[in-house]
This record gives sequence, structure tokens and C-alpha cells, in this order.
Amino acid sequence: MTAAVGAICATAIVVVQTQVRDVAVDAGSYSARFRAAVIAADSVTREWRAQAPADRFDADQANRRYSERCARIGITFADTEARPHWKHGVLAAEGGWFEVHKLPVCSLQDIRGERERFRPFGTEPSQP
Repeated sequence: MTAAVGAICATAIVVVQTQVRDVAVDAGSYSARFRAAVIAADSVTREWRAQAPADRFDADQANRRYSERCARIGITFADTEARPHWKHGVLAAEGGWFEVHKLPVCSLQDIRGERERFRPFGTEPSQP
């Protein structure tokens, strides 16, 4: 009876350790990190859109400040090989930002994902 209980406990421990390892690998994976970078870029875009510059000088300062924050996302998430792009806003005549289309101001290009998607057929992706 004692041996059976010990075997069940050992099996439970192995199962729990396997599940914890799988969750840890997923949380640190490329796709999870890239999603976090996209969320950070979206928050920079939302904060930029909330700005209400009074004149061109204020607009230039806001563009410069948020452009630097967008570039830092690429540094912070360098392991994802995300390339940040900043699209400068234009001051509207009535104040605020003039936007012809609603593309994100701070966007990320998925360099690693594109490289893996277009690798030659039959080749394995490189292991870091």
C-alpha cells in the first residue's frame, strides 16, 4: 500500500514538473515576446494620439519623444528581432493630429517571422 501511494506521488510530481516546464517555455517563446512588443508599440501609439500639441514646435517635440520610445521597443525586445517603424504625425489646422489613415504610428516589422516563413523548403530553422 505504501509503495502504491509513493508511486502515485512520484507520478504526480513528474506530471506537475512537465506542465510547469511547458508553461515556462511558452511564456519565454518568440511569439509571446513578439506579442508583448506589439502591445508596447500600441501603447506608445495610443499615448501619442492622446497628445494635443498647440503648435508645430510642440508637435515636433512629441514626434521626437515618441519616436525615441518606439525605437527603444526594438532594443528592449531585441531577442524577437522586431524592427520598429515610426510614422511622424502631422499637426492639423484645428489642432491635434491629422491622420489620413488609421495605421499605427509605432509599428513593428516581424523580421524573424518573415525569415522563417520564406526559408527554402526542406531546410530546418537555425537553433539559437
